[in-house]
Amino acid sequence: MATKKVVLTGYEPWQHAAANPTIDILGTLRQRNFEGLELITIEVPVETDKIAALVADALDEHEPDIWISLGLYPGSPLVSVERTAANVRDFPVADNRGKQPYDEPVFAEGPAAYAATIPIKAIVGEINKRGIPAKVSNTASTYLCNQIMYSALHLVKEKGLGIRSGFIHVPCTPDYVAAADYPEHELPSMSLELMSEAVAAAVVTAASRETDIKAPPKGY
Repeated sequence: MATKKVVLTGYEPWQHAAANPTIDILGTLRQRNFEGLELITIEVPVETDKIAALVADALDEHEPDIWISLGLYPGSPLVSVERTAANVRDFPVADNRGKQPYDEPVFAEGPAAYAATIPIKAIVGEINKRGIPAKVSNTASTYLCNQIMYSALHLVKEKGLGIRSGFIHVPCTPDYVAAADYPEHELPSMSLELMSEAVAAAVVTAASRETDIKAPPKGY
């Protein structure tokens, strides 16, 4: 059986937070042996103007079978596998270069939204089987996380590629919350070990399944 390529991206820390666990997850999973898979990790700058070119270049260079991007969702108590990316950049705060687009499309010619093409419910099920809280989330919001999810899905379609793509949000780590000031000192958190195991399950499930499972969600 041919080796499948999986691109996994994470964001560098943004100016409003001291750390981003997605970079640490990339580092952890680089040390892991995925049978039958080639894992390619990419660290993404928190800069809205660089996202499209970075995604386009990586798709052309690596030609992966699967693309999964990761992002931090402060305040989330669990791993969230995103269903939908919207064609909007509506930033509540600026990126690391001071850019703050609002009410602007990700791609002017793109559709209003894309659905993830990885098996989101199967991924959530596999994460839950490992004793890790996870859910399907119906929106990736309107910040940089949504932007990279939409960009990957749009560019895959525009290039006529058969790449399946999606996005996963993770919580803060306990050490970040423990060191945080009010009000972040009360944010929910999850260990890097559990988050890495959740993403590993997502990678394997996405690469091994062509279709999703049919099951009702646990909640909204």
